[in-house]
Amino acid sequence: MIINLEYLVFFVLLLTALLLAIKEMSIALDEVDVERFTLWTGVASVIAGLPIILW
Repeated sequence: MIINLEYLVFFVLLLTALLLAIKEMSIALDEVDVERFTLWTGVASVIAGLPIILW
């Protein structure tokens, strides 16, 4: 039971971090800041790939 709860907390944190990264990407696009958009795209890609890498 505790292990399942830990997985749930981990995935909720990943989802939250991914949503925040996507929000930052949106802000960077609104400001036409390509460098910042590229940075946040990389961050979002790493976050999205973590469950596959860690599984």
